[in-house]
Amino acid sequence: MPTTYPINENLKSLLDAVLTDERWDLVYLGMQVVIEGLALAAFGMMLGTTQEPLLKQMLRYVMADEARHVAFGILSLREIYDDLPADEFRLRQEFAYEACEQMRRRTLNAELWPSFGIANEEIQAALPDTESQRRFQRILFSKIVPNCKKLGLLDHRDGWLRERFAEMNIIEFEDWENTAE
Repeated sequence: MPTTYPINENLKSLLDAVLTDERWDLVYLGMQVVIEGLALAAFGMMLGTTQEPLLKQMLRYVMADEARHVAFGILSLREIYDDLPADEFRLRQEFAYEACEQMRRRTLNAELWPSFGIANEEIQAALPDTESQRRFQRILFSKIVPNCKKLGLLDHRDGWLRERFAEMNIIEFEDWENTAE
């Protein structure tokens, strides 16, 4: 029987927060922008590494579908965020920031390494500096950051989220254009 691994604790925490929130816009922000962005990044990594033509074509179709989900979320959220009171808007910015922090931690896959006899401390020290890790993070945040900008979350009112993304070294992606790339 193949080995199975539990869901990553950071992804599970984000999914739990998204799926139990009663505010529909936070569900959309979490699912359509952040988690679908994660899916686009994962499928994009696969697309960039596989040499199999059929798998490449299937991944392109899947990514196009995921990109439609993201676009739906952006279209659904764009107009309502302009009209939110300042305190409610800040909650959306904080949610986007925390979700991105969780997604950054999620890529370390802490639950996976002990089964290979590697201590989490070793991985947390080494993995962020690997080329594949940097590439995945670039792909992931190149999907999420531009969409936060499209929603006005970066600069609207006080630029709070822009400052947090600058601290995370991901603000460079704000002007990347197409979530389907």
